[in-house]
Amino acid sequence: MTWLTSEIEYEGLPLLLRHPKHLNIWLFKDRLTKLVAIEHLLDKVNSNGLPEKQYNSTLSDFDHFMCTLFDKSKDGIIFLIETLSGKRIYYYYTMADKNIDPLIEKLKLDFKVNLDNWMQDDTGWGFLKEYPVEIYSS
Repeated sequence: MTWLTSEIEYEGLPLLLRHPKHLNIWLFKDRLTKLVAIEHLLDKVNSNGLPEKQYNSTLSDFDHFMCTLFDKSKDGIIFLIETLSGKRIYYYYTMADKNIDPLIEKLKLDFKVNLDNWMQDDTGWGFLKEYPVEIYSS
């Protein structure tokens, strides 16, 4: 999968954005209606809130797992990763009935990471459409 990256400033701090280059993400809109955010609280960060370089390199296996968490033909898709203020947030759209609680617990155990998550119905993909920076052309 090809990824696009950018760095912007948000409230005076650097915000790193990364998202997959989906051919046409909007094809999933009618089927994947639950917005899921999994927040990784980073253990070692610089004064600007970004992860320390050496620590960040130790997260590659975890990051790869998070980027391939769902089978897009069935369960869901990743559409954005934000890194800001000592955390990295992975955003997905999933099937409305997808239960991610067991997956979160497995991630915590397998990777020994501090995670939080939230989810909400986003049938119209308002989060993505109203995101302050255009990520995907409609």
